[in-house]
Amino acid sequence: ALQNQLARWNAFADALHRHFPLRTETLAALPRPDTFVCRCEDVAHGALRQRSSWIDAKLHTRCGMGACQGRICGAAAQVLYGWTPQPARHLLSPARIATLADAGSEPSHESIPLT
Repeated sequence: ALQNQLARWNAFADALHRHFPLRTETLAALPRPDTFVCRCEDVAHGALRQRSSWIDAKLHTRCGMGACQGRICGAAAQVLYGWTPQPARHLLSPARIATLADAGSEPSHESIPLT
């Protein structure tokens, strides 16, 4: 039943997007300089207008570095500025237990005597 409801809502969303497409030129004119684009890091539109790319914005304003990792503000930046957001990286990568166990048996660097 839940799958049917989801399919019905997705079909409705597709029809809505087909009949009422968003106009990026209209959306780009909406925000004022004090409008927050990145809610996680409180980055306003005025601070992002001066940036040239997604990476530049992240380095100078922390946009996309908050809790959502750019999932919300990345789409807004793509529409407003034409930037392609970088995909979020995984915080951890899996490792085999055997690899971790072997890593402890070999020293990674020589110990430096304290004098």
